[in-house]
Amino acid sequence: MRKNRKMPKKMSVVAGLSVKIGAVMVMLFAWGILYVLATSSCTQLSTTIREKERLLAKLEDEQKRQSAAWDRMKTNESLETALLRHGISMKTPNPATQVVRMDASGRPYSGQISVARARERSKAAQTAKYTPARNPAAGMASNRRRR
Repeated sequence: MRKNRKMPKKMSVVAGLSVKIGAVMVMLFAWGILYVLATSSCTQLSTTIREKERLLAKLEDEQKRQSAAWDRMKTNESLETALLRHGISMKTPNPATQVVRMDASGRPYSGQISVARARERSKAAQTAKYTPARNPAAGMASNRRRR
C-alpha cells in the first residue's frame, strides 16, 4: 500500500488560489449571461410597449373620428334626411308641443299624461292668453246702464 503523502504547502496555496480564481470567473460569466438575458428581455418589452402605445393612439384617433361622425349623424337635419331616404315622413316636435309616447295600437303608454289632459291644458293656455278686443262704443253703453 501507498503512503499518504501530504502536498507541499506551496502546492496547496496554488490549488486554493486557482479554485478561488475559477469561482470568481464562473461567477462573472454567470453575471454576464444574466445581464445579457435581462437586457434582451427589457429591449423586447420596450419594443412591445411602443407597439401597443402606437396601436392605442391609432385606436383613440379612430374613436374620435367615429364619435364625430356619429354626432354629425344625430343632428336634426341628418335624421330628417335619413327618415326621408327610407320613406318615413316625420319631423322633430317643437319645444312648445307636448310629446306623448304611444304604442303600436295608438294608445299612450301608462304613466304619461293622457292626450285628453294635454288637450285640456292647451285649451286652458289659449283661454288664459285670450284678450277681448276693446270697443269704445260698447264700453260707454255699459256705463250708461249703471247710472
